[in-house]
Parts: sequence; C-alpha cells; structure tokens
Amino acid sequence: MSAALPARRLHPWSWLFHAAGALKEIALPLLILVVLRREQELLVFGLGAAAVVIVCAYGWVRARSFRYEVLADEIVIREGIFTRESRHVPFTRIQAVSERRGLMHRFIDVTELVLESGSGGRPEAVMRVLYPHEAARLAEQLRLHRAAQGDTAAPAASGATGVSGATAPSAALGPGAAVPGQAPVRLLAVPTWELIKLGLISNRGFLVVATVTGVVSQNTEILELVPGADRLAEAVDAGLSEAVAASVWQLAAWLLALLVVALVFVRLLSIGYAVFTQHGFTLTRQDDRLRVQRGLLTRIDVSGRVGAIQRLVLERTLLHRLLGRCSLRVDLPASVVTPNVPVPRLDHLAPIASPAQAQALIQACLPGLDLQALQWRPLHPRAAWRRWQRTLLWMLPVLGACTLLAWWLPTLPADTGPAMLALSAVLVAASGWHAWCWAAWAGFAVDHGVVVWRSGVLTRRWVLLPEGRAQAVMLRRSPADRRAGTARLSTDVMGMTLSRALEVPWLAEADALALHARLWRASTSAR
Repeated sequence: MSAALPARRLHPWSWLFHAAGALKEIALPLLILVVLRREQELLVFGLGAAAVVIVCAYGWVRARSFRYEVLADEIVIREGIFTRESRHVPFTRIQAVSERRGLMHRFIDVTELVLESGSGGRPEAVMRVLYPHEAARLAEQLRLHRAAQGDTAAPAASGATGVSGATAPSAALGPGAAVPGQAPVRLLAVPTWELIKLGLISNRGFLVVATVTGVVSQNTEILELVPGADRLAEAVDAGLSEAVAASVWQLAAWLLALLVVALVFVRLLSIGYAVFTQHGFTLTRQDDRLRVQRGLLTRIDVSGRVGAIQRLVLERTLLHRLLGRCSLRVDLPASVVTPNVPVPRLDHLAPIASPAQAQALIQACLPGLDLQALQWRPLHPRAAWRRWQRTLLWMLPVLGACTLLAWWLPTLPADTGPAMLALSAVLVAASGWHAWCWAAWAGFAVDHGVVVWRSGVLTRRWVLLPEGRAQAVMLRRSPADRRAGTARLSTDVMGMTLSRALEVPWLAEADALALHARLWRASTSAR
C-alpha cells in the first residue's frame, strides 16, 4: 500500500497551540496566586516564568512527537511522548471532519483539524495545527476515496433549488440525490438579522452568567479587583434589609422588576453569543457530505455524512412560534469530548429557520418524508392522567411544605399563608392543564422508513429517527403500566451515550409491541 501523501509533521508553530492548551489548565490558579500574593512580586514572577517555560517545553515536545501519513485508503497517526501510539484510521470509518480557526490560527495562517469516527472514544486524530492547504488536501483525499467507493447517491434531475434560493446546476436536493464530484450546493445561509432573532429566542446568555457566578463563588478574592465592589455590597445589604420589612405584594413587585431587568440583560448577552458563534452560518452539500461554516472571531468548519445521520430533532419553542421560526438539530456518531480538545460538532443543520426551510432540509436528509402529511397515532387514553400523576408525586409535598411554612413562620407577613395557598391551587390546576395538553398533542408516526415522535406544550419537539439506526430497542412495563395496559419504548443509536435517541412513554400495549418489532427488524437487517 503506497502512500498518497508522504509522512509529515505538524506546522512549525504547532508547539505554540499545544502550549496554549496546557496553559489554560493552570491560568486560573496562576490568576488567584497573583491576587493573593501581590506583595511578593519576585515569587509571583518566578512561578509565572517557570510555568511558561514548562508549558512551552511540553508544547514543543508534544508537537515534535506527532506525525501523520496519508495512504491510499487510510491515514496513519503516530504520537506520544513517553508512550508511543500508532493508529491506522481507514477512510471508511471517518464520519465527521471538523476544522477550527481562531484569531491566532488566522494570524499565523494555520488551521486545526479533527477527524472523528463516532466510535464512542476520543477523536481519531486531533491535528493541532496544519497548513490550510494540507488540511484541504486531506479532506479532498477523503472525498475522492468515498467517490471511488461509490458512497454517493444516484444522479437526479437538474435545476433544483436549495433552501436558501440557490440553484444547483446539476443535482436536485429533493430526493436526496447527489452527483459524484458535483459542485457544493448551498442549502441554507443565515443572515445577521436572523441571528438577532436567535439570540432573543435562546437562553445562551445564562451560560455567561452561570460561568461568571461559578468562578466568583469559588474564588471570592477576584471581587477585590472589581471597582466599586464594596459600595455594591452595601447597596445589596440595604436592599435586603428593606425587603424584610416590606409586605408580600411589595416584595413581589420588586422581584418582578428585578426579573425584567435580568431577562433584558440575559437576552442582550444571548444576542451577542449568537452573533459571535453563528456569524456567517452556511450549510452546503457536496456529494454525500454536509458542511457547516460559522463563527465571527473563531471560524468553525465542520462536515459529516448524510448517510451517518442518526436522528433529526425539529424544535419550536413558544418564542419560535411567535416569530415564525424553528431550529433543526442533527445527531451524528461522535467521539467522547476529551479535556484540552475543543471538538466542534455538526450539531445544527439550522440554528434558526422558517418551517418551510426546515422541511426542505428534512427532505434533503430523509427523502420523501413530509411532516404535514403524516398519519399520527395517539398515546394511550390514560396518558394525560399518568403524566399528571407523576407531576403530583413531587408537587403536592413541596407545595404543602411551603404552604405550612408560609402560614406558621412568624417572621413573614400575615397574608403570606393565604397567598401561598392560592398559588398552590393555581399551580396544581396548571399542571393538570399542562398534562392534558401534552397528551393531546403527543403522538408517533411511521413513514418512508422513519419513526417520528412529537411531544411538548409550550416547546414542541419532533424527533425523526431512521428505522435502521437503532442499536438497541427496549420495551419497559412498570406495575402501573401493566395495570393500565401501557408501555414505554426506548431506543439507543450509535454515538449517543448521555440520553436516549427516542423515548415514547405511555404507548398502548399493541402499538408498543408493533413499533418494537418494526424497529428491531429494521436494525437487524441494516447490520
């Protein structure tokens, strides 16, 4: 087997990125040391310089120990400092290719390439870093190998139009066809004003707030660096003292005003997060591969095979529906995320899109499936009561304890007890309404070899699972299920270890047995 490309090392500046990854692990302890030992400048400078020298030496040795060789149908990775490791990765196993370019990458004109097989372990190769033309040549070698193996669909009629309005000159998107060697076809492009809507819909701003809160709570010394922290603490103490003496209605008004301010602040953070992470989002298709490019400061370029899609998830929250939008998520076989390796994922085909655009993307990935024409089958008639019963098991004890405390604690205003009792009654009634609405909307359908499960009330979700993707199909019946004649169906797929790919509760027993048998036959025939 002769080499298609000769054995190569990484980029000469690769050691800098390995060192930066190691430095991130000790950056926070070093910052705390600087805060606590500001008076001992010589000690702080010495420890900081020693840490920089150590991580630079580690980065240089780690980069020099990495070599890769591209053969005719596989790539060979050799790495390791004390323990040498050699891995042979056939091209047929590579399911996803990710490329990441941060500000430092673009300044030096390099890129970070990650190859994943979806085996459930670590990524097969993390090349930190390569020349851009070498990464492109490796990706082209992989594409040509797949084309030579016939891993593409049959040609389709020409003149089809993509989701974003671009016209493919030689291939149609509708039946999921792709012509070997065709030019990339743009399926979706998300403009900036759509990203602003995405920020208003999402709650990503909470990630920033939670991160800052967690760091500050574990390292209160950092507050000493914030100007005016003492005055802010005094104002908070004064506000808490006034709140204790206020009535329950005044306290509720203050909490409502605080909640509105917090929501506005979080939404602004969410808009910024959406613009920075999804700027220039473009989804294209070439042959059997989907490719996503996004990011403002750090450019992410990820790709995956259409044939490797494990499931699609269409989601419409209340804000999505008010703005006439939805999101379409995709699950591909993925490696387990390892420390110091930020692996970009092909996780969204559309972070935000119109329902028509989402339907076109679904048609491109799962040919022939039309969500509007599905014949939905409902859950068992007792599904609403079973769901409400599960909610009441924890809600009644919690509300009862809160009502007793509100009634008997002497430090609370006298009208707290009746207010809490009324609130408890409203919450119990609302939970019953929610359970009834959830059961009325929930249902499943099977069409064109795809099982579709829909659920939700305020947030509605459609899970689309190709039948042949099931790795394990489980049918569970608790004593309550046996008494009611219901069952719960769960399905696992490759590469998903944290949650079930499909979980349908409170099915009628006959429907559960039929769906279980159908998924099992499809999974065994696909192996």
